[in-house]
Amino acid sequence: MSNLKTSKKPIALIIIVLLIAAVAIFAKLLFWNSSYSSPKYKFSTGLLDKILKAQESGAKVELSKEDVNGVISLYFKQYRTNDLVVKSVEADFKDDNMVFYIPITYKGFNLFLWSQGDISLGKGKIKYTPDYFKLGKITLPKDYVLKKLGSKLKDGAALEGDSITVSISGLPISITGVNVKDQKLLITLEKKQINIEDILKGKISSSLQSFIKNFSNIKNIDSSTKTSGESTGLKTSESSNQSGSSSTGISKSSVSQERQQALNRLSSGLNAASGAVSTGAQKAVISQMISVVNNMKDSSYNPYSEESSVRAAYAKLSSEEKAGLKAALASNVDSSAASILSSMIGN
Repeated sequence: MSNLKTSKKPIALIIIVLLIAAVAIFAKLLFWNSSYSSPKYKFSTGLLDKILKAQESGAKVELSKEDVNGVISLYFKQYRTNDLVVKSVEADFKDDNMVFYIPITYKGFNLFLWSQGDISLGKGKIKYTPDYFKLGKITLPKDYVLKKLGSKLKDGAALEGDSITVSISGLPISITGVNVKDQKLLITLEKKQINIEDILKGKISSSLQSFIKNFSNIKNIDSSTKTSGESTGLKTSESSNQSGSSSTGISKSSVSQERQQALNRLSSGLNAASGAVSTGAQKAVISQMISVVNNMKDSSYNPYSEESSVRAAYAKLSSEEKAGLKAALASNVDSSAASILSSMIGN
């Protein structure tokens, strides 16, 4: 009996050692490359020239890794929930496929998520069909990851079958083909008689241009709110027990607060954009934009009074300064600030 107990000890010890080894190997695979940090990419003014030239003839634009990541840097902002932080999204190429590197932090642990797949165009949408998703070197169930991503996608992105799609219907250019070849993203453009420079200049960030044009009648916003309680998310069920003037007063207060919050976000974004540009002329244009935003905190202010001066100052910038200014605005200004305000007056 004693000999039997003695013989079992080495077996138990071996099992424990194997379990520890398995956990160690799993942890090594899971945390592989967990310290990865994406390089800082910036939107290149040369990319705009590429697009303009290709548009004139309906040719293909060849985008390098730096070009693609420069575009991503304009739109991607750090994503955060209670447990998860998506630090960055970086694109690369492998063979004729796209690869995405996504360093994340989950419950305080740094991890490296990455995916490889095919990119194509169909029905007015750019489609990414992943071959796999990996966390470190551990392959994750593709269906599980796509299901989790589906509820997080927005701004034209959606989950369709086993692909992630991004709508291109709002772009000022017509794309007829997308594919990867020789470490480049090839985008075929339809020949079209439109002036991209004017469109981009007209945006001077969709936030500000929409903001200035749509709010020339902002001083009338309070009178319009008498019939817009439901559209602004107000609860009107109590209005039957209150006088009309009292109900209107509640609507005024709610609209004013929402507008103030949007103005503050836009002002903050413009200040950040000012710190991202390099020349005094660029900063002067943004300073005038900030002046418009701050003045609009007075509901009687007409934004058209300064619109011409903003346009005049912008027109004096060099092509490089204009591109840099637009990139800074696109990177820092929250477009939802303008959309919230636009929805309040039904535009």
